[in-house]
Amino acid sequence: MNPEKPKVLYQETNPYGSFTAFLEDDGRTIYLYLQSHNNPEWPMKTLWIRNRIDAPEERDPEDFDQGLAPLLTKAEVNNPQGLPSLKEDEIHFIWSEEGDAVALFLDEELYAYLPPWSGIKGVHGYSKEAKEEAIAASPLGDGKSGVIAERVNQARKFWEGVSAKDHWKKAQSLRLQFLEEKLGKHDKYWSADGGKYPSLGIASFYPKEFPGIKVFSTVGMSVQNQPSVELYHKKFEDFTRIELVFAIKLLPDTDDHSEQWIQHVLGEMIKFPWNTGIWFGHSHTLQNPRKDPDQLYLDFGWFVFNNITDELDSHPGTNPSYPALNGLISENGKRVNFLLLTPISAEERLCFMREGSLKFWETWKKEGFTFFHDSERRMLEF
Repeated sequence: MNPEKPKVLYQETNPYGSFTAFLEDDGRTIYLYLQSHNNPEWPMKTLWIRNRIDAPEERDPEDFDQGLAPLLTKAEVNNPQGLPSLKEDEIHFIWSEEGDAVALFLDEELYAYLPPWSGIKGVHGYSKEAKEEAIAASPLGDGKSGVIAERVNQARKFWEGVSAKDHWKKAQSLRLQFLEEKLGKHDKYWSADGGKYPSLGIASFYPKEFPGIKVFSTVGMSVQNQPSVELYHKKFEDFTRIELVFAIKLLPDTDDHSEQWIQHVLGEMIKFPWNTGIWFGHSHTLQNPRKDPDQLYLDFGWFVFNNITDELDSHPGTNPSYPALNGLISENGKRVNFLLLTPISAEERLCFMREGSLKFWETWKKEGFTFFHDSERRMLEF
């Protein structure tokens, strides 16, 4: 049977505006696709939903040569007869909290789930019509209980929670109150969300405990989980909620230029994880989109992240030489990790990549460098 011209039955973009899922019917099959808007290196994810024609005994190799979406065979499906197409009014998506996974409902029934790990180790996702592990789908199992159903229910509760009228007011207050307990009353506050979900802000502080130091912090990143963390961390829930912090040494007898670039650095990073599907964590590096107007010896073209919350929690009772930014619990009951942005030069990043993160941080501390950025510092000597 020759395929029809593929028809998009339904499509929807996640609440972050960064990924789009769509159902496509080519007359032979229906597939669910998930694609990124902003990350060209993020491969499109695919999940078989159902056959439109009777399931074959074996797949036709010519289908692959023609670039056709593969059919599932009789042995791989619950119903070998071809099934009808789907109607738009019966289709409903529930996005994961992270925005990089999606559940398909037909009316009130969980019908398929395309997970964050789609495309890894041969797993595409889970479909009600799949009977056994197949080339483009795995069995969904019980759509009302079990691990997948629980994940989808948690996602539903998350979106219901953030849509509450006073949610952002409470979330903002929780974070500002914590920061002011640690850093003193905030000096300035900027909205950083551009009027689109999620609600986000940036605040600046002059902590009395650290005279001559100005601290900027994001406010609101930790309301939602970062994507992809569970693919890299066993205890991923301890690292999914973050805020970014930038501390800078104010130069004596010099005008304060920090707001000319740091505010914009944080503003450009604040939606990055949800826009790209790439998470921020300890010792990750990211290119600096702005130039420090006061840099003297070095061109600080990169940042390396330092999870000071994890360090504080791992060594309780210590008296750190930086703000004690630990103890904040997010709405999901998990800790908020404060990631300190440390500007480094391209040459320092090369050493970082060559020597490894442990050597870098050991050398950083040995050389007497600390949590704040010094625009006039010299090269770190490995």
